[in-house]
Amino acid sequence: MAHKGATVATSQPIVLHFLGYPFEAAGMIAAVFACGAARWWIGAAQSLRKEHRWSLDIPVSGIALAFSIAIVISQRPEPLSGLLYGAGLGVLGEGIFKIAENYLKKAGSVFGIDTDKPGE
Repeated sequence: MAHKGATVATSQPIVLHFLGYPFEAAGMIAAVFACGAARWWIGAAQSLRKEHRWSLDIPVSGIALAFSIAIVISQRPEPLSGLLYGAGLGVLGEGIFKIAENYLKKAGSVFGIDTDKPGE
């Protein structure tokens, strides 16, 4: 009977694939959680924004989440870096929201639509 030497068990990260691109699951979970939490936290703090919640904030949050996912797939960060990327992009989404909101107000004034009141 052949006796084998002692082996050391090592853990490997779980690697998933999306459209053929590999990424570590831990980094993706961290980034998506951080981005979603940042977008929710910022959105919840803006109680005056309720009139644009569905038309602007949801698409902006979707874009921020998509960028977070794309960065994780392309960079394959560790979980801590994934948290930082996701949170940063979630907060950056606020800037995108402000730009979109200003554009909506300008378009409303050009077309004579009052964008400060919810639709009837």
